[in-house]
Order: sequence, then C-alpha cells, then structure tokens
Amino acid sequence: MKKIVIIILCSFFFLTKSQNIGNISGNLEFNFQTFNEDSLIKAEKRKSYSRGYLNLIYNYDNLSIGTRFEYYKNPIPGFENFENNGFPYKYAQYKNEYIDLTFGNFYEEFGNGLILRTYNDYNLGVDNSMSGIRFKTTPVRGLYITFLTGRQRSFWELSNSQIRAFNTDISLNDLFLKNWKTYVNFGTSFLTKREKDDNPLYFLPENVGAFNTRLNIVTGDYSFRIDYANKINDPSADNNYIYKNGNAFVFTSNYSKKGFGMSFAAKRIENMSFRSERNAILQDLNINFITPFNKQQSYSLATIYPYVSQPNGEIGSQIDIYYKIPKKSRLGGKYGTNINLNFSNVYDIDKKNMNQNNIYQSGTLGYRSNFFKIGNKMFQELNLEIIKKVDRKLKLISNFIMLQNDDKILKSQPLLENQDHENIYANIFILETIYKIKPGNTLRFEIQHLNTKQHFKNWFMGLVEYKLSPNWFFSVQNMYNYGNPDKPHYYSFSFGVNKNTSRLSLTAGKQRAGLFCVGGVCREVPASNGFSINLTSSF
Repeated sequence: MKKIVIIILCSFFFLTKSQNIGNISGNLEFNFQTFNEDSLIKAEKRKSYSRGYLNLIYNYDNLSIGTRFEYYKNPIPGFENFENNGFPYKYAQYKNEYIDLTFGNFYEEFGNGLILRTYNDYNLGVDNSMSGIRFKTTPVRGLYITFLTGRQRSFWELSNSQIRAFNTDISLNDLFLKNWKTYVNFGTSFLTKREKDDNPLYFLPENVGAFNTRLNIVTGDYSFRIDYANKINDPSADNNYIYKNGNAFVFTSNYSKKGFGMSFAAKRIENMSFRSERNAILQDLNINFITPFNKQQSYSLATIYPYVSQPNGEIGSQIDIYYKIPKKSRLGGKYGTNINLNFSNVYDIDKKNMNQNNIYQSGTLGYRSNFFKIGNKMFQELNLEIIKKVDRKLKLISNFIMLQNDDKILKSQPLLENQDHENIYANIFILETIYKIKPGNTLRFEIQHLNTKQHFKNWFMGLVEYKLSPNWFFSVQNMYNYGNPDKPHYYSFSFGVNKNTSRLSLTAGKQRAGLFCVGGVCREVPASNGFSINLTSSF
C-alpha cells in the first residue's frame, strides 16, 4: 500500500509539472547513526539508528494538499515508540481572504500556548499534531476566529480523547480605534478535552475545560502583554491524581530605542500540566506549552545544566538588557561594542498540606497555595555577553555565565555511581573568535570552561571550525571532563557540504549523556560513540 501511495504521488508530481497546473514543493531529512561500546563514557553498542521524513505539498490556487512520510528504524532509548514507517501527517486546506478550512492534520497555537500549542520537533521526539477539522475566519478586518476539533497524534496512533477549542483575537485599532497611536490587541480562548473515565479507584472528570485571556498593548517604545489561564481539576499521572484546579499568569514587557533595549517577564504556573491522556508521561500528548523564562543557550557547556519547565508549579522572572556602546567612542571603537545582560530565576510555588494529607496524596484536593508567596529556589542564571568587532576580519564574542541548579528537583543530569542529586553551582567562561580569511572563508574558534564543585566537576571544551567558500565546512572539537575521576574526552569531527537548498554533513565521535532541551522541553539522550550522517534538502 505504501509503495502504491508513493507511486501515485510521484506520478502526480510529474503530471503537474508537465501540465503546469499548480506546483509541488517539499523538503526532506535523513539521519543515520552508529553506536559503538565505550565503557569510559557508558556508551552501549546497539543497532544502527536511521530516521527520515519527506514532506510533499501541492498548491493550486486557494487549495493546498500535503502529506509527510516518516521512517524510524532502531531508535535510541526514549524514542522506541516511534519505530515504524508510514504517513502520519496528511491534510487538505482551502484558504481565501475570509476563511481558512483544514481537514486532516494540522498544528495550532492559541496566544502563548498556555492552553494549546501543537508543534513538531524531531530532535526532541515531539509531534503532538491534531487530526480533525480546523476552521478559521476573518469576517471583518481586526476580528480573527478559530474553531477546531480533533485528536492528538500519539506516535503512530491517535489519542483516546477528543479536543474541541475556540479562539478569537481582536485588534481594537482595526475595529474601532483606527486613529490611535497606541495599539491594543485582545484575545480569548476556550478548550475542552473529553476522555473516558476508566480508573477503578476514582471518579475522574471526563470533560476538562481550560480558559485563556490575554491583552497586548504597544505604545511608542513600550509594549506590554498579560496572559491568564485557568484549568479545572484534572487528576493525572503528572500531579498524582489530585483534584485541584490549575492556573497560569504570564507578564511580559519591552522597551527599545536605538542602541538600547530592555525586557522584563514574570510568570506563575500552578498545576497546569495538560495532556490528551491523563496517564501520559514525559513528552507525550502535551496539549499546552509553558514558556521558559531563561536564556536559551547554544554553547556546549552552557547546556549541561538546563532548566526544565515545571508545569506543576513554578514562579519565575527574567530581565534582559541590551546596550550598544556607540561607534568611535573610547570603549566602542570603530564599530561599537554590543553588551547583553540576562538574569533569570525560578522558584517553586508555596504549597501547604490540607487536612493532614501529603501535598500530592492521590484522590485528595492536594494542597493550598498563597498566590504571592514563593517556595524554594530551583534555578538561577546570570549571563553577560560582549560582542566586539575589532576590524573587518576579526570579531570576538565573550560570555560569562553563573548559574544555580537544584538538581534534587530538576534532575537534569545522570549521576556517577554512589552520587545523589544536589544543588549545583557553576561558572562558565566562553570565548568565541571569528576570523574572515577572505570573502566566504571563515575560521572560528571556541574555548569554554565550566567550573563547579558538584556533580561531574570541571569541564573544558575547544572547537575549531573552518568554512570554505562557497560550500564546504570542517570542524574539530573536544569536551574534556577533567574533574571527573574517569577524565573522559568527548572528541568529535565533522565536515559537510552545502549545495543550493541541500546540506550533507558527517560527524564521528562521542556524545555525553544528559538532557537535550529546546525551550524548556527536554528529553534524555544516552551517551554514544560512533558516526552519523545528516541530509536535508528542500525543493
């Protein structure tokens, strides 16, 4: 059957090309990885892993039809349920100036995602797309309405619950305040999940509703946004089946002018885990998304102790300041100097026992909480980044990071033998040098050092990368955990080529065990030693 589908799609592709009726676009990705045993880093030998996908989209006038073929063979631990191949994503969409109607699979987000965000991230093993019907309409300019119903993807099946949702976004300026210089947008959303009660111990709600409202104001150099969400009691594996309502409050603000910018954000999240199936765990079947308020790191050592969002309870804030020292000043030099200061912290919420019960005793109301009172500190991070362009060829980027991670709660890293989770304090120093040898040919160096007295102790990392115009790139790096009694090295060698919209890369070396995180969503990745091939292309 799958071969027949592929043949039909290919035939359709050539037909459209020959007769010029519409067009077909798409993209593909293929990954292959081997695994060798390495006792020093606790890497296990196992079968080679391969993964790939192919997206095909046909567009004709207002009509769009698409499908995606996915392939998983011998996936790494944590991804086992994805092993299979097929067409899990397919849709037909009609869209004009006033309506947007989709049948099949789709991704959707209401506001900041406090009650609904579906998306796809292959590296995290996340795909919580909806399968059903979505209707969007813009009856008048400034009024945007969405209705949807469907079930979420659960690996190669669909969830056993039905989701129905409504969303509206209103631009008051487009509707009423056309001459205002202050822009005001308002939004509200409602979602309900219907799931059969099959628990033999408790009477569980079969309909769980959630509500979200938000207000965004932009005036001059300032912008403000307030989001509030509420969810009725939803006993689940995440909260140990307590009957307590959930709520979320998020505030963000920004100020910017030439050479200076500042943002401040704060949030309080309480019992806001929301899944299509109450027994789901890890990254499976999340309906909503909790926005992280900490800097998203990309440097290797800066990602060792990440923050994992805590939907059951967290209070956090973040301030981010950007300043450019003017050009031709004493400190700015010829090109100016960019300075970025970021500070974030996250606490647990205050929780008190009710009726002598444990806070998360199943079948109870759980706990009571003071909205304005904070609990124990879970995470804190200070980032200082300085970017200096010395001349037309040389650019320097330096980073200093000071963090605190309560690993007893976050459990962000694996442990050595006879080691317990503890409160981790770490300082990280990073220096990146970018040198343009000639147009299109760039040499990049990275030196990183992580200092801590806890967990695996100190790390050193070095990287050399060379980009050769117009297509080739090479890199060599080593992460050395010299504070670890075993003193492991994590060598890796990479090279690749870019051609038009295609990219092929090959990497050989070792990878440490730990959490891989994107936007506060994390998945545990085992240690590995081998080589990998990655191919991406679009057309």
